Amino acid sequence: MVLIPEKIKQLIRKEKAFVVGTADKMGMPNVSPRTTFFLAPDGTIYWLELFKHKTYRNFQTNPWCSITVFDKKRLGGYQIKGKVQVVIDKKTRADITARIIDRLTREHRQRILKENKNPHLVKFVPKIFYSLNPNELSDSPLGLEATEESLNAANMQW
Repeated sequence: MVLIPEKIKQLIRKEKAFVVGTADKMGMPNVSPRTTFFLAPDGTIYWLELFKHKTYRNFQTNPWCSITVFDKKRLGGYQIKGKVQVVIDKKTRADITARIIDRLTREHRQRILKENKNPHLVKFVPKIFYSLNPNELSDSPLGLEATEESLNAANMQW
């Protein structure tokens, strides 16, 4: 796992939302916003997969996805690429789900829990991150996990 710099974590906390990009087995892209999440101290990002539609189905065949967080005022942001997995450990799932639900507004919480009795908890492990700032090289990773898989994903040569 690559360590996410504090400035990126702060932007995620400040914006209180990010967009998840996935692709299905045929390569068809999908993007979807997330607001029900928990950013763990180690940089792992968890979110509730509430609707189990395209994004969730894409995870079943392709665990790679990207998260984008963007600051509209400064016209900049970051893209983080990594792998996801549905959390099945009951203790972890209960703990993280409770943390996410506790920070939701009452109205948001009631709507989510009414419509989704048992949402899946997804764990995102960062592998690569890029700047989306127009003044920086956005095709060069700012950080990446030094594994063959991550290097290949970043389209880098050995």
